[in-house]
Amino acid sequence: MSEFDPDLELQRIVFDFEEKPVQIKCLIDNPEVQIGDRKIKLIKGSEFEVPLWVARILAEQKAVEIKNMKSFDIPYMQTILWDESKSQTPIELDPDFYPVVSLQIEEVAKKTDSYALRERERMEALLKDIISKRRFKIIKLSQKVGDPSPFIKHLTPEELWLFKTLKDQLQQWESSLLDCSKNNPCF
Repeated sequence: MSEFDPDLELQRIVFDFEEKPVQIKCLIDNPEVQIGDRKIKLIKGSEFEVPLWVARILAEQKAVEIKNMKSFDIPYMQTILWDESKSQTPIELDPDFYPVVSLQIEEVAKKTDSYALRERERMEALLKDIISKRRFKIIKLSQKVGDPSPFIKHLTPEELWLFKTLKDQLQQWESSLLDCSKNNPCF
């Protein structure tokens, strides 16, 4: 059995993203805010770092503003799609590309005007197209024999998870077809 546990790995990827420190600016004074097992003192105008999941909770309560959060706009996503279409292997993406774009789509979805609706639809369409192009390449890479490291260096954590899962499943499947003994039936 493989040491790679796909379920735990995917949970770890999400956890790692949510635990990344982000800079916040306090918009209110509050001597003690309890979030989970954390107590945070907010002083209006002060800036400090907290994990992303904490910053998101405080931002929803309008207690803080998240500073310098990564974002990827529609023209950037169009460039990624164009470059991805021209390349035989996955191009380099920011490791946080998927979760950041998902958060952006989530934020745009909260708005009700028609511009926001069109923006959300366009972002979702671009993201699906990028995923489709990259997924095809990842499937091809997972079928390669030999050292895949030069080809997978530009994969995001989510894509690397997919690559490892596919490669492991394909190897198990191939092994089961090659070893059709009485103790290990093919199907």
